[in-house]
Amino acid sequence: MRSWKWICYFKPDVIRREFGLPYNLEPVNILAVGYADEKPADEERHAQTRIPVEELVTYETM
Repeated sequence: MRSWKWICYFKPDVIRREFGLPYNLEPVNILAVGYADEKPADEERHAQTRIPVEELVTYETM
């Protein structure tokens, strides 16, 4: 299964150095793309762990 992960915390100077980026380019995010070497998570996992909207939201009128 293909996997995408946003990496939002990193040191821009290290990325710039490792990838040979010029100083006028500032890396703002990293997207790691690849294939996971583990069993994928159950696609229905959110239905099991989330609280139903009816329990979280109440509608009141005045």
